Amino acid sequence: MARLQICRFLYLRQPGTSISASRHLSSTSLSSALARSRRTPLSPALIRHSSPQLTICQQERLFQDESFYTHNITLEKVPGRNPTPYKRRKKADSNFTDIMVVKLSSGAGGDGNVSFLRESGRAKGPPDGGDGGEGGSVYVQPVEGETSLHKIRKRVVAESGRGGSSSQMNGRNGNDVIIKVPVGTHITLSPDCVLERENSPPGEGWIHLSGFKEFNMERQFFKDLKKRKVLDDRAQERIERIQDSFPPDGIDLARPGPPVLLLKGGRGGLGNQHFHTSDIRNPRFATKGRAGLSGVFRFELKLLADLGLVGLPNAGKSTLLRAISNARPRIGHWQFTTLTPSVGTISLDVATTDKTFTVADIPGIIAGASLDRGMGTDFLRHIERAGGLVFVVGLDSEDPIADLRVLITELGQERMDGKRILIVATKADLPRTQVKYDPLVEFTKRRGWKTIPVCAIRKSKDIEILIRVMAETAGVMTTS
Repeated sequence: MARLQICRFLYLRQPGTSISASRHLSSTSLSSALARSRRTPLSPALIRHSSPQLTICQQERLFQDESFYTHNITLEKVPGRNPTPYKRRKKADSNFTDIMVVKLSSGAGGDGNVSFLRESGRAKGPPDGGDGGEGGSVYVQPVEGETSLHKIRKRVVAESGRGGSSSQMNGRNGNDVIIKVPVGTHITLSPDCVLERENSPPGEGWIHLSGFKEFNMERQFFKDLKKRKVLDDRAQERIERIQDSFPPDGIDLARPGPPVLLLKGGRGGLGNQHFHTSDIRNPRFATKGRAGLSGVFRFELKLLADLGLVGLPNAGKSTLLRAISNARPRIGHWQFTTLTPSVGTISLDVATTDKTFTVADIPGIIAGASLDRGMGTDFLRHIERAGGLVFVVGLDSEDPIADLRVLITELGQERMDGKRILIVATKADLPRTQVKYDPLVEFTKRRGWKTIPVCAIRKSKDIEILIRVMAETAGVMTTS
């Protein structure tokens, strides 16, 4: 009987394979799990014997809470019991994240200061209150080398500006926040979120010296100042509306570049030194800083690749990608081996050209994926940018044409429009594959697609031919 490990889900451990999850409970045997059933009752499905038909990704939910769901699964091939220490296993866990919902907030402006110059022999000098510093802004920058969004915090707050000080010293500006994201990230504003600053009504937002609020409110010069501040606040609101506008279609960071402003920090308030006039000899008031801005944004990573590999589970996509590129995807005989997308870079023959192209491998798609079955549709966004699609069909299947029809149906015509398409028939070295390959060629010819059979063994002749055909599909190499 295979040993069971209880984490957030229940998995069947294959021989020579260990399982770890990004959020661990104590890995226990089935007997110790039963001992805990007094506190956490287990489903009867968790107590039955394992069967050979179960695969590595067939799982039973241990808890009903949806927050426990995660794709972060790491398989480590070790003989027998896993000798890897826990700390090392934790670092090896997959942290790939392609969607993040983040709440961002820029900093508020600092308040102006109310103070007067103090010197020896002078009871009270002129006003010298400094201005408040500006609030920190939130920027986003696409950088090369990043491949996941898991490093982004779910709550990001920029620093607020400091208040002004005496001796005409302005407050320090709040530190900006720069969020570094992978190239290919698309950022949109949450539909139910409105970017709006919570400022005081126009003409309000004053800071009075202690005990002088009523005195200031009764003075005519202060009433005139409030009217002028109404005009200034409305002008500032118009500027903020322009700064705070966000494109309805979002921001597409398709190439590396400088930081892009998402949320602008608030403007600092004015110190009392700005209100010293011939009519106002001792201004005992200053203004508050403008409020910051908060919003909920959706970060969505769409990998940039020239070609996208699409196939059913166990069709040989990962083996093929490993054979033609420098990538090292996980390879196994069970379904859903690929749990996260990966990108491989393919170099053509140096004697012919020095160009390269990239290929994205996504988890396998199964029939009914459009109805939330399987994992492949969670990552279809990663092939939307690709200029071409490579359908991988295994000739070991009973009906390769039916498999190809499933892929076409689940992908949808919208994702295929305008893309060059290549059909790769893998496992062509198996016996009696010619009988299945010939009808597949006829099926693809009617649609104007090219088909090529391969055996995904590194440095074989058909792999060299496939690389050139894929280069033509990617538009890197012209047809000779």
